[in-house]
Amino acid sequence: MKLCMDFGDTNFIGVANTKEYQSFVDEDWELDQLLNHFSSEMKKGNILVCQMTEEGIEHSWNVEVNIGTETDIDTYFRKATGYINVTNHQLYLVDYDCLTMVAQFEDQLVPDENCSKYRIDIKNGMYKLELIQFYNVDQDEYTGNDQTDLLLNFIKMEHVEETVNEVFWCTY
Repeated sequence: MKLCMDFGDTNFIGVANTKEYQSFVDEDWELDQLLNHFSSEMKKGNILVCQMTEEGIEHSWNVEVNIGTETDIDTYFRKATGYINVTNHQLYLVDYDCLTMVAQFEDQLVPDENCSKYRIDIKNGMYKLELIQFYNVDQDEYTGNDQTDLLLNFIKMEHVEETVNEVFWCTY
């Protein structure tokens, strides 16, 4: 499956279990509160969030989604691995606009209208998710695959080996 995140703020991108993710933080949240909230929800397996740029560069991300296969890709810009729980046969790819609006307003839901088109249909269960970034938007260069900016590789797991407790690649 291929998705193109061609609208919205993609400084941060997340993969969210929208049924379980507790999105509201505070009407006047600060960035450190939001990052701590992401970390807490990442520990629970409800979301995985990545900082995609250090320079604040907007980009239309070409995302490839693979389900059920291990990868042996050894050339890429950077890679992170986390775990996410699927409880409603779907996950959503979400952008920073979506994540910040739902963090500020209790009546807003994930996904927002824009991100509702980034649905990933997937069987229920716990998954190891490899996030492999090929495109370095800050340097405008590819490492490895120049047809895909970001690969999301889902592998169903029986046991979680370790949980992450911080936003991937975050420099704040």
